[in-house]
Amino acid sequence: MSLDTSSVPELSAQQRRCNLLLMLYSPSKTLQLEKVGEINGVDLPTTQKDLAHLAAEIQRLHRLEIATTREQAFELQGAVLDQRICLINGLRRAIRSSPDFLHHHFMPHLEQKLSQTVDFDHQLYCSQFPLLIERLAELLNREFSPRDEQFLQVYLQFCLWQDITPTQLEFSPTQLRWLRNKPEFIAAELIFNKLQTLKSVNLAECERDFFALLLTMIKNYSYDSSGSAEDLKLMAQIETLVANFQDVSGMTFSSYEGLISQLFAHLGPAIERCRFDIIVDSQMQDEVNHMYPRLMRTTRDALQDIEKAYEIAFPGEEVGLVAVIFGAWLMQGNALQEKQILLLTDNNPPLEEAVEQHIREATLMPLNIKYQTLDEFHQHGAPSGVAMIVTPYATLTTDADPLVIYAQLPLSKDERKRIRSLLEAQ
Repeated sequence: MSLDTSSVPELSAQQRRCNLLLMLYSPSKTLQLEKVGEINGVDLPTTQKDLAHLAAEIQRLHRLEIATTREQAFELQGAVLDQRICLINGLRRAIRSSPDFLHHHFMPHLEQKLSQTVDFDHQLYCSQFPLLIERLAELLNREFSPRDEQFLQVYLQFCLWQDITPTQLEFSPTQLRWLRNKPEFIAAELIFNKLQTLKSVNLAECERDFFALLLTMIKNYSYDSSGSAEDLKLMAQIETLVANFQDVSGMTFSSYEGLISQLFAHLGPAIERCRFDIIVDSQMQDEVNHMYPRLMRTTRDALQDIEKAYEIAFPGEEVGLVAVIFGAWLMQGNALQEKQILLLTDNNPPLEEAVEQHIREATLMPLNIKYQTLDEFHQHGAPSGVAMIVTPYATLTTDADPLVIYAQLPLSKDERKRIRSLLEAQ
């Protein structure tokens, strides 16, 4: 039987998957493919593809599974904290990209289920929420955008509906110390106490700690910070980070304030991700490792002080994102462009790959390394725009410009210095 979807506006794949994720969090008892397809306006095969794509994404990023029940319905499985963090990301995305579904499906259903409980006054909640937001802004010296307000209003209702027990949402002693020393913890206590007045049943104490994490995760880290001790500490650590990078690399940044500002905006959330084992969505890590090995190593070395200060260890994905920031500002500040390198090959791919990695290790700058056989080079010469020609094989004398570099591994210190000088020349 075909599904008539003519009355449903056409949605993008991102919107459909965003809707599907919220359906998994809905108070509905069952979620079946036919209903998902009806709401999203697509056929069964498309819905199955959306489900498979979403399942792979949330498993990779949040350690969650989409399980099939005996009734052929679907449900979300995984640790409560992982589910809560996944919903933070999913709900914020829905507010931006799928507001119609949020307003016409998710919110009404959630509000209906809450209103059906005997100990919750939904109208009172809605009337008091603006005052709660105003007080939170005062406590945190922070402005909440309309999207932030909408997010919190919906998300806190979800927490009230879920009504967890303390054993379902657990933090480690280190995480608890971290949360309870943050400025957000005082604001979290305000939220906890306010919500408790709206329910006759006591809220789980762990919700107070979670609300502190929630407020932290939606914080907008800006260079023009609140001036809190926490922000001042982070700013000082970032200044040390930049100094370490310049010391290790031997290069300087001409646009210092812009770099500091971007690192502040990135590292604030990154520290929280590391503290709570939140995986960053970085699918280019293998490429970054391959193309920028020296930049990665230099960045990792420079990050050691900030890791010690916060008692964390940045995973490779986080190091890669910081390395990309450093690389972009190095190129911008020094007016350097990606260099075109020609690697002459013959019949030994492992040797040629090793030479390529040695060349990449010689510089922090991004390189575009192309391969050409020796025979083609002797017959046609190098393509235009090449800044350097490198080969591990003896080649015929040539008047090629730039100079052909005969690279025998391992490269000597003088050879690496010469290659780096040529690559980083403006």
